[in-house]
Parts: sequence; structure tokens; C-alpha cells
Amino acid sequence: MTSLSPETRRLIDEAVASGRFTRIPAGMRADSAPIPRPKRGRPRKNGETLSELKARRATKAAGKIADRRRFKVSPVPSGTTRVIVAADTPGTIFSTRIATPASGDRVLKDGASSCKIGGDVHKGRLRGARIYTLTLEERATCPRSCGLWQACYGNAMPHPTRWQRGPELERAVAEEVAALCAPGDPVLIRLHILGDFYSFDYLRLWVALLDDHPNLNVFGFTAWPPGTHIGDGIARVRAALGRRFSIRHSGRTGPWGSFTINFPTERPRLGDAVVCPEQAEAMNGRQGRHCGNCCLCWQSDLPIVFVEH
Repeated sequence: MTSLSPETRRLIDEAVASGRFTRIPAGMRADSAPIPRPKRGRPRKNGETLSELKARRATKAAGKIADRRRFKVSPVPSGTTRVIVAADTPGTIFSTRIATPASGDRVLKDGASSCKIGGDVHKGRLRGARIYTLTLEERATCPRSCGLWQACYGNAMPHPTRWQRGPELERAVAEEVAALCAPGDPVLIRLHILGDFYSFDYLRLWVALLDDHPNLNVFGFTAWPPGTHIGDGIARVRAALGRRFSIRHSGRTGPWGSFTINFPTERPRLGDAVVCPEQAEAMNGRQGRHCGNCCLCWQSDLPIVFVEH
């Protein structure tokens, strides 16, 4: 053993006592034993054994819903409309992206393809539900009174397929909804990424599907205002089915309302309206929020405000 002076031993003992180090290098003490560290408390429930703690953690990890989005960075809203079309434009400016459903085509798209929508619901009454989206042709299926007729954000979306309205679309929608709902798990469909309820009969189709499939839920927005035949029909369906039919009216505040502003904001609320949480996080330099882990659109009737993008 290395010979140590009394002064050196005193300094070592003081260092050990003060916690400045917990192990003395070999040769500096006769036993060279490590000083035991204090045990860290485990976050156990009262009376829970270590094996029970591990099992609980494993169960929690297994129940965690994965983020299946293909892209996880969404654009930051600027409040500026990127493309404005002429007032007499009757439909999309991307005419080659209009399609009629044929055999094998899927009109309902997995929400995981969208960084904003997300593929699954992460919380609330629909936790675990898969999310799907339906895209129609903008303007061609919308009321002419829409406040964003010329500034529709579809003007800057050249890639999505716009499914053409009509019997072929309605047949495909009914078949795909039946297949998705058959296992009995909850299903959530976003109506519509672009486009709107183009007829009262088309609205009736969704009422029939919701009646046939108790695990089906929809959410989205419509430019049809109260006081119109379709707008009033949407309000009646929502009153009858509650949050299973979470369709909001655009261009207005109040319960089940939504509207758009042309400036970014760091505020979480404007009056009685909640700023879209996905947009709010992006404007504050954060990413990760999407419809699936927000759920505001179908869990609350509070009006929602969106920033032009």
C-alpha cells in the first residue's frame, strides 16, 4: 500500500465526506472499496414490486400510439395567400389532377400521408382510431358564396388527386367505409381536404353511412352557411349525431364555427376562438402537433381560427 502522510489522509477523508468523489483510487485506502451511492427512489406505486413496476412500464409502452406520419415538419403559416385565381374560375387550376374512381382506386387516403392530419388519434374518446381523408375538386363542389373562393389553399396544392363528384365516387366511398368499419374499431374521416358537400343527396349518403356503421366518425369544414338547404341539413345532422359528425361552418365564430385571418399570431386565442394548435406551435417554432394528437376539431364545439397559408 502506498504510504500516505496524515495530511493527505485527512484531505481524502474530507473529500469523501463532502461527496466530491465516491471511489478512492486503488492503493490510497487499504480496502480500496467503492463508497456506496445512495439508491435512487423508484417511481413505484404503494406496495408495487420491481417486477410489477417493469410489467406496468411494458404495458404502457405497448399501448403507446406510434406517429406514423411520413413527413413531420409542417409549413409555418405566414398569413399570406400564395395563389389567387380569377373570380370566375369554376374549379381547380390543376385539371390533370381530377379523377373518376375506377376499379382498384382508393378514394379514402391514410392520414399518415399528411403531416398536418396524422394517421391515428392519440387521445380522447376516439383514441386508437385510424384517420382517413377525402379530397374533392375545389370550387366545383363548393358554394359560390365561399369567402375563400379565389384564395382557396388548394390553389397551391398541385399534387393531390381530386375525386370527381358523382355516382362512381359515392359508390367507392360506401364500399371503402364498409371495409374500414367492418373490424369494429373506430374510424375517423376528414371531410374534405378540398371541396365540400356538393348536393343534399351526397349529405344523405354520409348520414346513411353513419347510421349503418356506429364506429364511423367524421370531422371537417363546410362553406355552406346556416340558412341554406345544405347548411341547415348539416346543422341538423350534427345536432342529431353529436361529435360523430363534427362538421364546422366556415367564415363565422360561435359554436361549431371557424374562420381565417391574414396575419400570423402568437396568441392561443382570439376572442372566443382557439387558434389552430398545429398552426400555433409552428408559428412559435415548434413541430410535432397534428390533428391526431390535438383532437380539438372533434372534441370541442369552440370556434377555431386559422391563419392563411
